[in-house]
Amino acid sequence: MLRRAAAAVVAGCFFLTTIFVAPTARAGMFSFDLKDERELGEKFNAIIRARMPLIEDTEINDYVTSVVDRIVRIMPPQPFSFNVAIVNNNAVNAFAGPAGYVFVFTGLMLSMEHESEMAGVLCHELAHVSQRHIAKRMGEIQALSIGQLVGVLAGVVLGQTTGNRDLGAALAIGSQAATAQAYLKYSRDDEREADQVGMNYLVAAGYPPRGLVEAFETMRKLRWMQGGGDIPTYLSTHPGLDERMSYLKDRLGKLPAGVQARKDDDTAFKRAQMLVRARYTDPKNAVSYFRKLGDKATCLDKLGLAIALSRSMEDVRQAKPAFEEALACGGSDALVLRESGRFFLKIRDFARAKALLEAALRANPKDIDANYEYGRMLAQEGNYKAAVAYLEQVRLRVPENGEIRATYGQVLGQAGDVFHAYLNLAYAAIYDNNPRQVKFQMDKAKAAAKTDADRRELAKLEETFKKRSEYMGKKAFE
Repeated sequence: MLRRAAAAVVAGCFFLTTIFVAPTARAGMFSFDLKDERELGEKFNAIIRARMPLIEDTEINDYVTSVVDRIVRIMPPQPFSFNVAIVNNNAVNAFAGPAGYVFVFTGLMLSMEHESEMAGVLCHELAHVSQRHIAKRMGEIQALSIGQLVGVLAGVVLGQTTGNRDLGAALAIGSQAATAQAYLKYSRDDEREADQVGMNYLVAAGYPPRGLVEAFETMRKLRWMQGGGDIPTYLSTHPGLDERMSYLKDRLGKLPAGVQARKDDDTAFKRAQMLVRARYTDPKNAVSYFRKLGDKATCLDKLGLAIALSRSMEDVRQAKPAFEEALACGGSDALVLRESGRFFLKIRDFARAKALLEAALRANPKDIDANYEYGRMLAQEGNYKAAVAYLEQVRLRVPENGEIRATYGQVLGQAGDVFHAYLNLAYAAIYDNNPRQVKFQMDKAKAAAKTDADRRELAKLEETFKKRSEYMGKKAFE
């Protein structure tokens, strides 16, 4: 449902924009403290969210967040909370930025066979955070401001993710950028420590300890299958894999037999993996994948086929009977109900859509997608005030999504709340990186403001715009 843009479009936009960051706190030698790290993390999070297509789906996001939370619970206390985002990109990658901002790519989710493998990669990344590898290196880079550092760090991440070094250079600022980019790469000592600590986290979290090794083996196989050409992004940013795997296998053999014998529980992982493949990968490829399962297809696989068919222009007519089959197989599942309701809303069978979405919300009242689709349906029926209540729940849960804000703003306008309509349309433009539209909607909101509370909300909007405008392209202002 809720994507900013297709990955290819976003990647293309990288070439057209340059990041402008105002100088702020200095990060000179040994002066990079937790306050600096929090500021860097917030700015880094903003720039990645502005430049990469994120998925906002209850099933997927809650699942990956639960895996991260499971690991964080057994880690030593950290000075910040962890925030998880899912990037819709086929790179086999995940990274944890400063101050606990974690990004997991759909390519990693689809490439792994077991939850323990994905968890192993996340344990390694979280170990980089807990051991403050990035923070330590940031503190040793002289003469760069926090604003310049975030440009360099984001340039490294985005340049490696897209495979385009020019992109990384475009995002970095100042004559020291090239040196800083080279300096920010993890050293072999960093990698060994993250392997060791990450393995400890994986075992303590109750996962099969082979997950980390199997994840690395999967990535190595992908490299072989590609003939040594374009390798998984994770391997390009985490070198020396073969040497480290030998050590990790030796550690596995020394673990207690009961720990080594742990079994994988992939129920939730396969559920999220199905949804990622069905809704966020190429629909034709997804249709082919689910059809090849044949008699082995589960109820969720049947739902995956129905979702993929509904997205393919060539196969959409086959989607309705596929959804009926999924409902007959697993019609009590909130996800089956939600996705079926969304489809029947799409084909304008409002009565069927309403019944299915209401059933989905009874089964899972916190489902963001179900609330969003039901709110949109109520708006189409002209029941704007009721629609606002559902969309408000979505807005509170996912505050930085342009599509959600735009829909919410439009429905608020239809419900007669003009000020908040313009306010949310301005936020939508901010999160869609459209400064011209921000200024237009902001002027409308100012004209509609009547109370002190309205003006306080306007002040927050202006502050948000000020912070985010640092990461908007120059051409957008011209």
